[in-house]
Amino acid sequence: MSVLRKVVYLQRKYCLIPSRSRILIAFSGGVDSVVLYTVLKELSHFFDFKEIALAHLNHKLREDADKDEEFCKRFAKREGVRIFVSSADTRAFAEKEGLSVEEAGRRLRYEFFHDILKKEGYDLIATGHHLNDLAETIFLWLIRGSGLEGITGFEPKEGKVIRPLFLAKKDEIRKFALERGLEWVEDVSNYSFEFVRNKIRHRIMPVVKEINPSVEDTLLAFRDILAEENKFMDAVSEELLKRVTDKEGNIDCKLLRGEHIALQRRVIKRWLGLREFRKIEQVRKLLFKGGRINIGGGREVISKGGKLYLKS
Repeated sequence: MSVLRKVVYLQRKYCLIPSRSRILIAFSGGVDSVVLYTVLKELSHFFDFKEIALAHLNHKLREDADKDEEFCKRFAKREGVRIFVSSADTRAFAEKEGLSVEEAGRRLRYEFFHDILKKEGYDLIATGHHLNDLAETIFLWLIRGSGLEGITGFEPKEGKVIRPLFLAKKDEIRKFALERGLEWVEDVSNYSFEFVRNKIRHRIMPVVKEINPSVEDTLLAFRDILAEENKFMDAVSEELLKRVTDKEGNIDCKLLRGEHIALQRRVIKRWLGLREFRKIEQVRKLLFKGGRINIGGGREVISKGGKLYLKS
């Protein structure tokens, strides 16, 4: 299917965008966000939007970041759409919070987007994430260590965030842009091996595609199966979390120890909001002994008196 057909198919399957919605597009000026805007514009009658606007955050990570910002402003002016622009010292924020630059940038972006939603009354944030991004995310979590929650990647819709290009491949997006003569900016940091995702994109994925040229489609089918199983396990673990948690939000070690190891991990993951398997397993072992573990972000889990306590 073409990019347009895939977006229509996704809308009919998941109902990403209700009628008369006000959509805020996460707009970097790169090919993905330019195509996302163009696709939604071309399908505006199908979606019956009330408004489409753009939001651009300048991360101040590159010398030419200001040029990208100016491109986004010109693009919005030419298209006659509203644009929200802000900037942030991403490296300083990363250092302060003890985060990677990638994670710091992601947090700053979504804080910016959600702030606009709250202040301006937009309904949804549309991002340019596509099928290649999904494949890379699955590999990323496999490498870092994760349960089903991680290796299912991301969903077409999560809360206020929608991903209309979810089923489209990168080469299809680029072809769409070239066929329509669209202009965009190239982010040179997408080729920097300072970022883990770029190592996966430019070193690992090309080798994997030599083995399976349709690896993105294969991983999509794989994650769809796991996603359904994950939903079932989520429902079970949510109920269990309620049973093993006291009024103060502490975990009863004895109650949780009596459950299957898979549910122990799930409950701990939901209790702490963790995704890294290594940290979850470290905390799980505290069910059987006293001690404490730093889980990052200024938080610590303490096992004492038959209970797990979270200290911030």
